[in-house]
Amino acid sequence: MSDAQPKPVACTLGAGDLAGRMARWRAVTARAAGERTPTEHGVRLSFAAGPGVRDELCELAALEADCCTFATWTVREDGDHVLVDVTGDSPEGAQAIQAMFPAPGGGA
Repeated sequence: MSDAQPKPVACTLGAGDLAGRMARWRAVTARAAGERTPTEHGVRLSFAAGPGVRDELCELAALEADCCTFATWTVREDGDHVLVDVTGDSPEGAQAIQAMFPAPGGGA
């Protein structure tokens, strides 16, 4: 076990960049029927595999890892789905991640 302190729960994106990023997440979710499952340490996002879906999710995960360093972003294929696991290194991080990807009808 590491003695490292959890990273601060913060995002470094400005408002304009945040709006563009959210639009990309909405677009891939609409195109690939994204689903959200909360986990103990964050959230699992599941998307139907299709042309370009994995590439877009890998790019988004890399971008998010740069601005939201308190979270770990993992993309993997599972049969006909692409899964994105987002985990925080603290309870506050897990809560922030779940708020970033609200349940359908839950806002944002």
